[in-house]
Amino acid sequence: MKVRFVVLFILLLLLTLISPLSIADGLGSRYLKKGTRGPDVEQLQEYLYHLGYQLAVDGIFGAETDAVVRQFQRDRGLAVDGIVGPQTLAALQADALANQVYIVKKGDTLSHIAKAYSVSLDELIQANDLASTVIYPGQTLVIPAAAAAMETQEYVVRSGENLSVIAQKFGLSAADLADFNEINDPNRIQAGQLLTIPAGAVKPAAAVTSNRPPQFNWPVSGKISSPYGWRNHPITNVRHFHGGIDIAAAQGTVVRAAAAGRVIRAEWMGDYGYGIVIDHGGGYTTWYGHNSQLLVKKGDVVAANQAIARVGSTGVSTGPHLDFRIKYNNQTVDPLKLLP
Repeated sequence: MKVRFVVLFILLLLLTLISPLSIADGLGSRYLKKGTRGPDVEQLQEYLYHLGYQLAVDGIFGAETDAVVRQFQRDRGLAVDGIVGPQTLAALQADALANQVYIVKKGDTLSHIAKAYSVSLDELIQANDLASTVIYPGQTLVIPAAAAAMETQEYVVRSGENLSVIAQKFGLSAADLADFNEINDPNRIQAGQLLTIPAGAVKPAAAVTSNRPPQFNWPVSGKISSPYGWRNHPITNVRHFHGGIDIAAAQGTVVRAAAAGRVIRAEWMGDYGYGIVIDHGGGYTTWYGHNSQLLVKKGDVVAANQAIARVGSTGVSTGPHLDFRIKYNNQTVDPLKLLP
């Protein structure tokens, strides 16, 4: 009798301990903070992980999750208290639902992922601001929300042509064309070889244009920590083409528009973190990545030197800096050639 009573008491105690977790199964049904645990905490951690924050997905709101939540709140300009309430949850879900995210698995290729989601390879590259088609397991990719697939072009190499000549026909750089086709040695192409021309490339007849670039200004003051061109990725150590310049600056430093224009993107951009793209007309756009805070929104018309963001380290980054890029007809150019 006494044994039965003890067993019954233990069962009741276990039910009392477990019931709060079952009530809190859905994210948003309770406030989450340091010390809480359960399926909703695990869901929170998955959201944060898919948004590019590094943390364990274990259902336990410990010190690591607390630090990441505070960083997210800081990045989004929210009150930094480490508590996931209605405001933090709304910001979190807005970021996660604005675009689908995909975690790269072993054996994946960018082409296969693009096909699986019915988007073009170029759209996928642009949405994540990738400098090459090289991806790695565990990498987070943003799948464009309103994906209207663009068509690439096929080009057959003719006798006597080299990659530079072909790239010029389509208004591309030889490096970008080689990277898009995963050609390791640009000097080794042959007649009859089939090349894929990125979607959005100009037609051969329009490859040469006399559009003069705007007068660009430096978006932020600081030391160039990584120049334009080929490099080993600072995190993955994979050799790739860096399509911009990294300008080291203190967290929160004001980022200014390099020239007047219209904001065409101001959002989470995957590995590029919180990013801004400004259209200056004539085929020129400027890109500002890894920001901690965005001060403008899509559709805003900005003046040259207007404050548009604050320096941060969001996305895939090793520390506070601005990844600044200039593109002409959707192809990167060395910013140092256009900056004063």
